[in-house]
Amino acid sequence: MIALLLPVVVVVGIVIGAVLNQQEDPNAEKSVTLDEGTLAATQWRVTAERDIDGETCTFLYVDGVQLAGACSLTPQDASFGDQTVVFGRSAGTADAVSLQLTDGTVVSIDTRRADGFDGRFYVQVVPGVVDAERIAP
Repeated sequence: MIALLLPVVVVVGIVIGAVLNQQEDPNAEKSVTLDEGTLAATQWRVTAERDIDGETCTFLYVDGVQLAGACSLTPQDASFGDQTVVFGRSAGTADAVSLQLTDGTVVSIDTRRADGFDGRFYVQVVPGVVDAERIAP
């Protein structure tokens, strides 16, 4: 009887051990909504995402379709009516970033953390049809 049960116990132990030792794929895709809203009757959503290569990105979706975004630190934007959503990933750990807009204004935007991601992110709706040129010093 012991000779029959021993192989079964060993196999069950190996299977359970393999299942318990599985690690999550560090490059698995992940998405966290940073902000969302409606502008000019358009619903938008900005997310922090990890792509299949493990890079951290920010994307803007309109009606579930990606409209803008990047995996770099370059500020992103999209205009709806007479307002623009500016968003991106912060280079450091500062609580705010300043963005230079194409109309000459500089806006200060609070940054935030996103669960499961390193670094900080920003999203803000600004008045006017403008582009986010760069992060201002």
